[in-house]
Amino acid sequence: MLTLDTTATMQQQLRSAFSHWVDLSDSQWERLSSVFSARRTAAREFVSQPGDNAHNLYFVVSGLLRFFYISPDGKETNKAFVAENEFAGPLASAALGLPLYFGIQALENTEMLVAPLADFSALYGADPLFERLGRRLAEQQLVRKELRMRSMLEKNARERYLDFVSLNPLLAERIPQYHLASYLGITEVSLSRLKRGIEDGV
Repeated sequence: MLTLDTTATMQQQLRSAFSHWVDLSDSQWERLSSVFSARRTAAREFVSQPGDNAHNLYFVVSGLLRFFYISPDGKETNKAFVAENEFAGPLASAALGLPLYFGIQALENTEMLVAPLADFSALYGADPLFERLGRRLAEQQLVRKELRMRSMLEKNARERYLDFVSLNPLLAERIPQYHLASYLGITEVSLSRLKRGIEDGV
């Protein structure tokens, strides 16, 4: 059970994250924070599954989430990992009114703040600042997707792994190897071999 003090601390962390993009007055913050609720999820618990209709914006306060697709034959492929002070949400499926394309699972015990995207979007008409904030969130996700696509199309597995470690040195140690291999588009055996080669200077 999350206490009021814990929730208040989580919301302060959220406000600090938003402050990188916009300056919120106390009244604007009060309105914005009202659409978020605190949630605690245990490691390995599923937050949502592909096909669900819950379109939420997530802000990770502590912990780690993985976002994954499931192919028609049941194979899972990881598309993203989201850790502390990061946002994520199904903006595309929400905009199109479609069920979720992907699922979300906690890889660690995770505390997050969650807002229904419909409630968050409803704020846009109330204040141009909220619309600007929504645009920055969308831009962030677009950049993340573009960089991921470019990496998969233009780089080999070794380059993709080194890029990931360079950009996420601490995160690389927290993600189970088979999940990281899925994200990189290779098998766990191939990742182990690749890491040994790097350690040996090959």
